[in-house]
Amino acid sequence: MRSTIVYFSQTGNTEKVAYALYDRLQAAGYTVTPLLYEDVADFPEALEGIDILGVGFPTFFGYPPKFFERFLRGLKKVNGTYAFVFTTYGGATAGDGLYEAAAALAKKGYRILGGLKIEGSDSYPQGRELAINAGRPDAADLAAAAEFADLVVAARKAGRSLDPERLASPTPFFAAGHGKPHDALVKKLRKGIEGKILFNKEQCLFCETCKKSCPTRSIRTGEKFPEFSWKCIDGLRCYQCVRVCPGKALSVAYPGPVEDYRRFRDLSADSPGEKRRTMVTA
Repeated sequence: MRSTIVYFSQTGNTEKVAYALYDRLQAAGYTVTPLLYEDVADFPEALEGIDILGVGFPTFFGYPPKFFERFLRGLKKVNGTYAFVFTTYGGATAGDGLYEAAAALAKKGYRILGGLKIEGSDSYPQGRELAINAGRPDAADLAAAAEFADLVVAARKAGRSLDPERLASPTPFFAAGHGKPHDALVKKLRKGIEGKILFNKEQCLFCETCKKSCPTRSIRTGEKFPEFSWKCIDGLRCYQCVRVCPGKALSVAYPGPVEDYRRFRDLSADSPGEKRRTMVTA
């Protein structure tokens, strides 16, 4: 039995969950290939002849990153291969991330075994400053991932699958736009918290760490110092470049007091009950 787990991990949170799932599937007798989504094109055989495909990503404002959605829509069609989806999020909401990913896979012919959402440290600049969800995913979160893997294996053995609609968010903010284009919702979430990236060339080490780490390849290299596409491709604005810059040449100017960040998070936050619903399986 073979399984492949394809994932994108921005800060390492999703990768931790991916490997917790990897370990459990291996223990269940599967030969598992963990694969970064950007490497899929180089290893197409990893998606061929498998029993289970796992797909993981960080939730960005309630949805998968746009480039990851394009990746899912570009997968080859299959005939009933099983799949599961998982996401990590900063603790406010996972939104419709699981639903969107599962629906995209279902359109390609995959049978969905379930979805898992795990809280991680908030990687937005304000969230990091406020230490929101610091240290997560923790041991309990990874134990939940292992439990989910066991349930996925049991569902696969029984030949069960579920409708992606079961993974949809009941949060009113997302339910109102369920199944519709979500650019307007994302824009509403980002308004008021999205800061401007500042570049101090005097502190730049010319190491190109920012360029190498950018998930959308938005950063170009100039003759003397990096040149930036100030409107990030896909409008992602993930601030990965700010986090990884060893010379601290990149920083963020917040649009308002950092304390306002919690108030904006509450705009779309899941209910306590929804946050406890970490997994749904067939």
